[in-house]
Amino acid sequence: MPNDATNDRITWPVEYIRLTRDRYRSHGYDDYRWVHNDGPSDLVKPSKPLCESRVSVIVSGGAYVVGQVAFHYKDDTGMRMISKDVDTSDLRFSHVAERFLPDARAEPNCLVPINALARLERDGVVGEIVDPLISLMGGIYSSRKVREIVTPAILETVRDQGADAVLLIPMCPVCHQTMSMLARSLEDDGIPTTLSISALDIVQSVKPPRAAFIDYPLGHTAGKPNDPEDQYEVLKGALGLLETVTEPGTIVDMGRDWDDIDPDWKDKTINDDQSDTRGARDETPRYQYPEDKVRAEQVA
Repeated sequence: MPNDATNDRITWPVEYIRLTRDRYRSHGYDDYRWVHNDGPSDLVKPSKPLCESRVSVIVSGGAYVVGQVAFHYKDDTGMRMISKDVDTSDLRFSHVAERFLPDARAEPNCLVPINALARLERDGVVGEIVDPLISLMGGIYSSRKVREIVTPAILETVRDQGADAVLLIPMCPVCHQTMSMLARSLEDDGIPTTLSISALDIVQSVKPPRAAFIDYPLGHTAGKPNDPEDQYEVLKGALGLLETVTEPGTIVDMGRDWDDIDPDWKDKTINDDQSDTRGARDETPRYQYPEDKVRAEQVA
């Protein structure tokens, strides 16, 4: 696609599938096989108005609370439960694609939107945010493990929570694939879902039932850091799709951009140094801080 003629900046959504392919090839890796579905799953109509619904929230990015064991980087399929009343200063992140985490580590609400969720509940936009939130690492390269391990565990947990609907918030490119797969499976199980996304092409490939697209850098799918109003509106928009979307596979562009923070972020994303900055893929828990490991061992 050509650049915008007026300012020579990239204005279309970043094509993460192509970008990943080019980077893999530059390192001599085989192409990653992204999940592609020919059509979306069925669209489940919510049984209750949003203002009366219990909404479960699933976040990726490897969020954990001080005292919990951190995620590892080798397709960690585990879950961590995070209280909706957690002090965000106790939130940590452990994810194979650490390059997307600086803002969330400084201001967790841009990925784990504790404050915005509480406000949505107080304002009566949702009936109740289910406690606790469900946290995944999400960067699970094996789609087979997502289908065979993560999906059954998520279905069981969401059923046990008695959710009327589910909001999913992915982080990295592979997180977008994982969470879109989960959304399809949840809807196949009769539970309506909505996603807040930024990797448009990946979600278009998986085709979940409904999603809200915000044109932000990865790692900010719950809103801009230190911007409570943006975080609130991002989530309110994504949740609103539960009541407005009528066609399966609908992705709504929410008209939000990053220009006030960095108008050149797409150029920087596409034209970076191509280095592989992912952490070592082994089963060692990757704590954000050394003292987190000490606290986890004390709790155990």
